[in-house]
Amino acid sequence: MNRPTKSVELPISGMTAIVYEYYLRGDRKEIEQIMLNSAKYEIDPKTDKPKFTGVDSSYRVKMEDKAVLLALKEFKKGAEIIVPTIEILDGLPSEDFDILQKALPNRKPKKK
Repeated sequence: MNRPTKSVELPISGMTAIVYEYYLRGDRKEIEQIMLNSAKYEIDPKTDKPKFTGVDSSYRVKMEDKAVLLALKEFKKGAEIIVPTIEILDGLPSEDFDILQKALPNRKPKKK
């Protein structure tokens, strides 16, 4: 399935990000699964039921990284096509990353 894309100029790095215009359902599920997997539970020996004990606080960063990677088709710099990776995202100047984030598709389905 070919999804429509848009080009986003990243002025500091000189790259162009090719961003999908929308997420697939599977993309949203993958992003949300990170949050669900971050919850920590123990089985209460008295009741034999799960008891919430905390959350992995890094889940928000992991969700953000996944959301950006799933929204990116590729980067271009001149004629070079660059496959998006966490290392490339982490190496972007913060100004470029802010521009990229604003261009991401909406993660939540539109309410009717």
